[in-house]
Amino acid sequence: MNENIEMLEEYISVKTKLSFSIGGLANGILNGFVFANLTFFYNVKLGADEGLLIFGWLIFIIWNIINDPIASYIVDNTRTKIGRRVPYIRYGSIFYGLAFIFCWFPISPLDNQVGLFINFVAALFLLDTMFTLVGVCYFSLPNEIAITAKGRASIGVYNSAVGLINIVLGFILPVVLLTGQEGRKIHPLFGPIIVTIGIVSSVLLFVTSFGIKENIFAQLQEHEGFIEGLKLTLKNKPFWILMVPAFLIATLYPIFFTGILYYIDYIISGQSPVYILLSIIIGIILGLILTMKKIAKWQPKKTMIINAYLIVIGLILLFIVGYNSILASISFLLIGIGYGGAAIGNFAIMGDVIDNDELITGKRREAVYGGVNAIVTKPAISIANVLFLAIINGFGFISEQQPQENTALIGIMIAFCIVPAVLLFFTAFSLRWYPLDGPEWLKKKKHIMELHEQKEKEYLKSLSEKSKPIKTD
Repeated sequence: MNENIEMLEEYISVKTKLSFSIGGLANGILNGFVFANLTFFYNVKLGADEGLLIFGWLIFIIWNIINDPIASYIVDNTRTKIGRRVPYIRYGSIFYGLAFIFCWFPISPLDNQVGLFINFVAALFLLDTMFTLVGVCYFSLPNEIAITAKGRASIGVYNSAVGLINIVLGFILPVVLLTGQEGRKIHPLFGPIIVTIGIVSSVLLFVTSFGIKENIFAQLQEHEGFIEGLKLTLKNKPFWILMVPAFLIATLYPIFFTGILYYIDYIISGQSPVYILLSIIIGIILGLILTMKKIAKWQPKKTMIINAYLIVIGLILLFIVGYNSILASISFLLIGIGYGGAAIGNFAIMGDVIDNDELITGKRREAVYGGVNAIVTKPAISIANVLFLAIINGFGFISEQQPQENTALIGIMIAFCIVPAVLLFFTAFSLRWYPLDGPEWLKKKKHIMELHEQKEKEYLKSLSEKSKPIKTD
């Protein structure tokens, strides 16, 4: 039935897609590297106490509840000649890079547990402040740049293709620099590489901000109060339904990316991780290709459900065969395919709920949704790290011990495989109630595209009227 609805063709330039994707790559590297590896770095390499790290992540939840909605409200109500989003990306880039570098160079003595704890919390707070200001812009932009599922999927393909660099670096660099060394030793190239990542990412954010396209006409809409914006968001029921799977997915990712370091260092210690890394990369490429071909037919909802179940199968298989790195590569291939597909689907499905808000309110309020989304998903990062540390600690994991006891190894595999599998199963199950799907929704999407054409004409008209010379007698 979906094929009977003819959507308007949408043109998005390669320059715009590349600028967004490369900037998104820099943003993803800066925050992803920290949130995926900082727990392992402080726990295993610096010797920070698991209990204090858990407490630090819990404090971080409070910071996110306060920080994210306020920052998002400010971004959405910014009015400048270069847009609402670009100023924060362009001028926040340098502070973002500096915050990233600070995360990996603690000023506290390593034998001072309280000092390490304070340093850990300060690193999270500083990095997350810049991630909020810049990241909410990248959350918002795909939904401004494109309207159709196909258009957003095309951005998702570019973003995911460029993002492969982040995935490769995100897997390879931590494995090379943080695993395989005895005890608390850290690779001698760790420091220089961290500084290089911080500087290069800042430059990429700054440069690519000049090629990013915003819907400038959105600046014509009236400012709204902070409380008013939250009340309007509450009217968008599909968004709140989507927050259930969004929370579960946000809990899954830190567990998986933190867990893979423990997995390589302790579960397959002495075995080569090369097959695993290659399988993930090949799987992601296959997932991108398959999903891009099918998303117009499947639509975002079905796309996310299919890929979620595929990852569940891969994780369960990994729990069974994961003690052998060669057999584990089969599991990681399935996980990679699902991850690549879900990355594209996530772009489209989140955009739909923001489009639905425009139908309700008549406004584009992407950053507000980014902030409210962060209230749900950012605490999930803390919960994920707390859950992972609590499970491995409960099974007797001792960071300075190698090899670990069998019970500790089982604990790592439960935290790394079973917990994410359960979260993803409920993610797919909960998406059954997500309503923005089918031919009726496609008709509404077509109306939104026509609405945007009208708004753009009104914006251009307002500019021409402002530029007319004033008549004098």
